[in-house]
Amino acid sequence: MKIQYTLLLFILVFLSSCKKDTSLDNLSNVILKREGLLRVECSDCEVNYQVYSKAYNVEIDKGSNDIAFFYSGDFDLKTEVVSKANQKIRLLVIDSFGRVISNELNTWAEGEVRKQTFMINVK
Repeated sequence: MKIQYTLLLFILVFLSSCKKDTSLDNLSNVILKREGLLRVECSDCEVNYQVYSKAYNVEIDKGSNDIAFFYSGDFDLKTEVVSKANQKIRLLVIDSFGRVISNELNTWAEGEVRKQTFMINVK
């Protein structure tokens, strides 16, 4: 009887100390995307931006617009803002960690176009 209890205790300890096989983990092969924020505050402007090789276009006619962009590694966020009136325009770029990459408020003339590139890092 004593041998049976000892054997049972040994089996329980052996089974409870096994490591989990991480190759069976559902998230082991998933690439998690990060979300950054491009905020443009203007009364009448157009924003063209590029994430990796994909280009996007957003028209803003009142106030501000928060534009989410998604990425999985380091890249250059390319922006082009076109002012459609004399106004002040704020361009704010925040990465997925909440770090402010750029926060600029400038006076723009009607028809003025400004292109900028922002380095977005995942570290």
